Amino acid sequence: MTRVDLLELDEIPEEYHYLFTEDYLGDRHIFRAWAHNPEVLEATLEYLNTLYDQLTPRTKELVILTVAWARGARYEWHQHVDIARDKGVTTEEMRAIGGGDFSGFDDAEFVLLQYAQAVAEGEVTDQIHRALTTHYTDAEIVAVGLLVDFYVGLCNYVASVDLPFEGGEFVGWTPTDETVDELFA
Repeated sequence: MTRVDLLELDEIPEEYHYLFTEDYLGDRHIFRAWAHNPEVLEATLEYLNTLYDQLTPRTKELVILTVAWARGARYEWHQHVDIARDKGVTTEEMRAIGGGDFSGFDDAEFVLLQYAQAVAEGEVTDQIHRALTTHYTDAEIVAVGLLVDFYVGLCNYVASVDLPFEGGEFVGWTPTDETVDELFA
């Protein structure tokens, strides 16, 4: 059971209801927990949207999935398996990340995933950073690093409040197409 109540829409100040439309946040548990402080929720979403705008949707999802896997964060992994499918990440690629095997990705994404894992684990080497600079601009590297940092903190927060994920059972670190289709139809 979560340590922070998941607020219902009628428990959230009306000026923040726009955040909880299907076109925006919908009914995700993380946002219902954050709604205890709607000003912080709104500001955090603005910050995240700025970060997201710096990267392609696919790049963003690859980074988030890698952080979730590296941190063992089941909630974030589960959420982003669903989200990543719509951003061009295949179930096969998710299985590869969830199994710690980045070898099937092209050179740019391979080093991106290595970098995301290294940042999440606090172990970036000069070699990984140099490799990243051959494929990404300094602006993109800043955005990737800050995105990783945000999701590391988010993974810690989710664990601290014992937030349950939506959609029934955990999709798994190496999900099958059938499981993904069943859970996220």
